[in-house]
Amino acid sequence: MAKRARGSRAPEFLRADEVAAWQGLLETSGRVLRELDQRLQREHGISVGEFDVLITLYNAPDGRLRMAELARSVSLSPAGLTHLVVRLERERLVRRATDPEDRRGSYTVLTAEGLTRLNDARPVHNEVIRRQFLGRITAEDRRRLAAIWMRAQTAPRTRT
Repeated sequence: MAKRARGSRAPEFLRADEVAAWQGLLETSGRVLRELDQRLQREHGISVGEFDVLITLYNAPDGRLRMAELARSVSLSPAGLTHLVVRLERERLVRRATDPEDRRGSYTVLTAEGLTRLNDARPVHNEVIRRQFLGRITAEDRRRLAAIWMRAQTAPRTRT
């Protein structure tokens, strides 16, 4: 048995229901993302991360976002996003545009080629998500999960 450092507290463990909820989230998302990445790469030449950038830009006002906003939206570090955007620029799926109001800043903009690639990849994206996750739960489960995710993202923390 490992000894505790003097003055340190005993480790706090998650309860069984907490472990089950957390492990379910990790295992489900991992399974879906692995297949999604494999299929998107094989069939459309883009990674799940690149798809995420393209769909995020598609959903953004005017199909463009500042790099910092884009990084927050796709949960990447600024450096990681920069590398990914450079790859997408090389393929002409996105382009950079200078902010006309703040010439120091720039936007990442979805191009026509990016929109075409995104639309071509959507059926694979949707099929994998439905088969690996959404199709395994009921419509009521989906509504409940959506409410739970919203609450988890916006509610103040509570201890239970």
